[in-house]
Amino acid sequence: MRLILVFLIALTTSASAASYRWTVAFAQGTSEAIIRNEHGSSVNIYCPSGQADTSPGMFIEVKKVSAKAGEQIAVQFAVDGKSYAFDMGEIQFIAKSDAQKSALSGLIDALVGAKDKSFAVEFPKLGVTERFSLLGAKKAMTSAKEFLDGCS
Repeated sequence: MRLILVFLIALTTSASAASYRWTVAFAQGTSEAIIRNEHGSSVNIYCPSGQADTSPGMFIEVKKVSAKAGEQIAVQFAVDGKSYAFDMGEIQFIAKSDAQKSALSGLIDALVGAKDKSFAVEFPKLGVTERFSLLGAKKAMTSAKEFLDGCS
């Protein structure tokens, strides 16, 4: 009985820790790199290379932040002491312009090359900050050039 209990605790701990690392998925022509945290928040960076619109982007879901339809929300990523600012349309950022693609590429390269173990997503006007692990970021995205290959 004791052995089963120890096994279940180890299994629960492993499953819990694994959910706080970057994962990568590919479905319906879209590559996604996703990180979740212990508060149920997530960051999803995507490249829809197999879609008609190949504009890359990201979704941010934070339980403490609820955006209204059409609302613009200022978001900052803090990675290794540097800030990367984005204007989100509700919970999504779509990199349509060259400047937006450059900003997304800069963020991906910062996440992949980070020295710290975590990064923050800040909503300055709302006073909300969420922390996420950088564990597995390099494996999930390798570099902006590689991850965004096929996106325009």
